[in-house]
Amino acid sequence: MQIVLEKIIESLNNGNILVAVLIAFIALIFNYKKLVHFFDERKKTRVLVLTETLECQYINGLTKSHIEDELATEQFKLATGIRLEKEFREAVIQAHQKTNGELSFPHFKRALPYLFYEKSALKIKISKFEIIGFWFNYLSGFVLALIGLIFLVLPNLIKGIQMSQTFNLLGLGIFFITIALFSLYQTFPIKSARYISSELDKHRAPRDESRC
Repeated sequence: MQIVLEKIIESLNNGNILVAVLIAFIALIFNYKKLVHFFDERKKTRVLVLTETLECQYINGLTKSHIEDELATEQFKLATGIRLEKEFREAVIQAHQKTNGELSFPHFKRALPYLFYEKSALKIKISKFEIIGFWFNYLSGFVLALIGLIFLVLPNLIKGIQMSQTFNLLGLGIFFITIALFSLYQTFPIKSARYISSELDKHRAPRDESRC
């Protein structure tokens, strides 16, 4: 990793920003599993600390109850990737069960910024500004991906192109495609939020029409 950082810094000092971006992108791909493993180990450390704390004979009463809730919260986060308090967490589990698993936990994880627990019920709130951002990311993602593909194809269409120019065009292509993928990825939370809202509406108990 030290060598990669040195190469990136060297490229930036020489003004080769595209080369630096390309090196960083490739390094991220090849070290993805190591990064995931590192963060997973950090999450498990907190669970071990809470578990050991519960074994202490001096921990009792409300303190013990609170630590048990914290441990349940951390265990749920390890299992699903979502950190929620008890009531919120149980409402999500109920929604998952009520829809026979159609609302999977990854959907709840992605939609978490738009998911609320109010008046003992799950609710989805998406503002107009966020909807505008969704369509902006959606459309710009496809446009940038198209531009990136054009840059990747250009070296094959230009006769007598130099090697340095080829690398620059390929770097630009990868850069635009990376930004495109990032933009499209930003649309996933709202897609999941809208899907959750739709499924909750389908399985919501009908109102009692006999009431005034």
